[in-house]
Amino acid sequence: MVKKILLVVVLLPFLILMLSPKKEIFYLFEKQLADRGIVISDGTISEHPFGLTIEHPALYFKGARVATAREITLWSVLAYTRGSIDGLVTDPSLKNYLPEKVDKISVVHSIASPFIVPVTLQDTSYGGEGEIRLKERKLKIRFPHLPAKSPMTRYLKHTKGGWTYEQRF
Repeated sequence: MVKKILLVVVLLPFLILMLSPKKEIFYLFEKQLADRGIVISDGTISEHPFGLTIEHPALYFKGARVATAREITLWSVLAYTRGSIDGLVTDPSLKNYLPEKVDKISVVHSIASPFIVPVTLQDTSYGGEGEIRLKERKLKIRFPHLPAKSPMTRYLKHTKGGWTYEQRF
């Protein structure tokens, strides 16, 4: 009897996650982003047991197209959530402000550190690591190496470890 109760207690949260309506949860998340002026559109959504994938979405900020992505993946298990954007290509009109492309951007949120979300940018020329401090509403990313004559350097602070971007939101 105790084994059955333990089995139910352990398996029930995973079954709830597997059977949860992921698209509807994503639409609630999308509504929260829309209140801040960020829109994810034109993508094809497919569900997985513990997450979902959006293929070929376009990203808009306050009505202007900012970027397109090959894929956005959201994956969640109880107290751990990981999101990634693969193949991000920014709009050509923003090439003086942002990198033209980034291979992968990853964010991870866990209950172990609920107010700090690590961010990783993986690219051959624009690799960087940072964090989002939710309580302070602050984003900080450090780029150890930037290409020579990068247009981004005028918006970054030069420090010992490379270039730093900081922004409050």
